[in-house]
Amino acid sequence: MVNLKVLLMQLRYFSKYIQPTPIILPINILEDFTNPLSVSFQLFGNVLVDELIVVFPVSLVPSVVPILIMFLGLFTSGIQALIFATLVAVYVGEFMEGHH
Repeated sequence: MVNLKVLLMQLRYFSKYIQPTPIILPINILEDFTNPLSVSFQLFGNVLVDELIVVFPVSLVPSVVPILIMFLGLFTSGIQALIFATLVAVYVGEFMEGHH
């Protein structure tokens, strides 16, 4: 037997998809997929660019210079991780906002 309180909570959660009008239902569903997808593309692009920046000097001068650029890559990766974590926190906060 389904608990009535749980059923009402689920209906209240899914009612956000038809606000302000049911015509917006597909757009609201699409929004749930586009936020994580855009953050994933951003993270992938940043990692790819970092690797390309390191590969070019390594192919030209295989000595100490590429090692310094690799350390710069670690620094920029740390900044990107901070930005990624901040965006995820914003999206989770936005998602949890309606559950109070």
